[in-house]
Amino acid sequence: MNDKSPRQNSNSSRSGSNSKNWLDMIAMAIRTPVFDQHRAVYTNRTMRFGQIDAVGFDFDHTLAVYNCEALDALAEKLVADRLVEHEGIPREWLQGVPDPSFARKALILDLDEGVILKTDRYGHVLRAFRGKKKLTVSEKRTLYGDRDIIPHVTDGDRFIQVDHAFSRPEILLWTALVDYTEAGQRRALWEKIRKHTDLIHRDGSLKSVITANPSDYIYPDPRTEALLIHLRDCGKKVFLLTNSEWEYTHAMMNTVLGRDESRGTEWLDLFDVVVAQGNKPSYFDPGRGENATPGVTDKVLIGGNLTEIEDRLGCAGPEILYVGDHIYADLISSKRNVYWRTMLVVPELEEEMVIQSGMPGLVSQLREVDERRISTEREVMHWKAVEACLQSIEGVITEEREGVKKLRQECHVARKDASDTLKDFIRQREELRSKLSTATNEYWGSLFRAGSELTHFGRQLEDYACAYTSRASNLLFYPSGHYFRSTMDYLPHELESM
Repeated sequence: MNDKSPRQNSNSSRSGSNSKNWLDMIAMAIRTPVFDQHRAVYTNRTMRFGQIDAVGFDFDHTLAVYNCEALDALAEKLVADRLVEHEGIPREWLQGVPDPSFARKALILDLDEGVILKTDRYGHVLRAFRGKKKLTVSEKRTLYGDRDIIPHVTDGDRFIQVDHAFSRPEILLWTALVDYTEAGQRRALWEKIRKHTDLIHRDGSLKSVITANPSDYIYPDPRTEALLIHLRDCGKKVFLLTNSEWEYTHAMMNTVLGRDESRGTEWLDLFDVVVAQGNKPSYFDPGRGENATPGVTDKVLIGGNLTEIEDRLGCAGPEILYVGDHIYADLISSKRNVYWRTMLVVPELEEEMVIQSGMPGLVSQLREVDERRISTEREVMHWKAVEACLQSIEGVITEEREGVKKLRQECHVARKDASDTLKDFIRQREELRSKLSTATNEYWGSLFRAGSELTHFGRQLEDYACAYTSRASNLLFYPSGHYFRSTMDYLPHELESM
């Protein structure tokens, strides 16, 4: 016989509930990234996490945090061997592969000229290399005109954006080989590198080496499993949508989660739906009619279409948040076509923030110098305008000619002082920008910024990512009802009044 009264049972239940609430509050307080901005989530468009019913993840470079140095070296070697064996490229030509830091995501390739570019959001060419040689200002203008502008990136045309982490070995190989080509051969060279890169991914050459020793190529993130459990405990559906094959995803997932391989497919318990071989971005085409093939369990789908996964999840559109690392395959299509909310994983963000934090005050100093440069530039223009006005009336007001000359001289002195100050601010700004840029990456500078403008990648990040962060697991730091609030946009006249 139960000796507890209904009232006692009720109190006990309430006590257990309160304990769980306290534990949740303490856990969130510990996880919250108040003091670690490197692991924060940054918001472009306001998003109420409580209104998100399902959270989906890409696999490669999203849930799976790769040892990129080892992975890139392996891919580079495999493709290089194939270029020698199948394309007749002399082995010695491949001795000039540059330092791995030369290859960055989001660079733009000019396939006709054999040039690698970094542009700002408007297409102005800021840095350019042909092979390992940095182009001078005059060389850039010979190629791209006095304004140094190229068209915005279009797939399959002269300019392409290399926007995936897997593409770094391709950049290194192209850089090493492009000096051995003539005009008209460079596009063909790139196509050969691309062909063999695709082949090592498709025929298992790369993945068989990785899956044989997953721990050599993966950095397990202990927060990943905790995040997936946390999201489901909060009542959200959790799904995986990847272009990788099921066999590869399964072979790697336990290592990604820091689990022992003997646990087999237990990792599937962390997800409501798993889609392998999704063929993104085509997957996000609402008119795609290809049906999924059943997988090893009912929750695993091979391929398929958008309608199937939304039906499985019981939600659609802005009720779904998708987290991925590929600006085109993961974000642009899902944002444009189906209105999912998006979060971009950018590992380089953490790297850049760590570097900047090691240079305290430099960013704020650069901002202050730039603001003072702008105001001084206006002062110079003001004195120039006054001088021109006085010069135009000097011959008209003859009786006051001496007075006008005196005023012109005063203006000249004031303009010269302001011009000298402006030159000093410009020098300071360039020194600070160079220092910050070189520290970030000696070849290309920041992934996100090009001088005072965003890079082409930075513009895409701003346009298509509702939020962005350095690791998918950073989402663990935020409670299920968090209000991701974007910063206020300001027009120039509003900034002037601050």
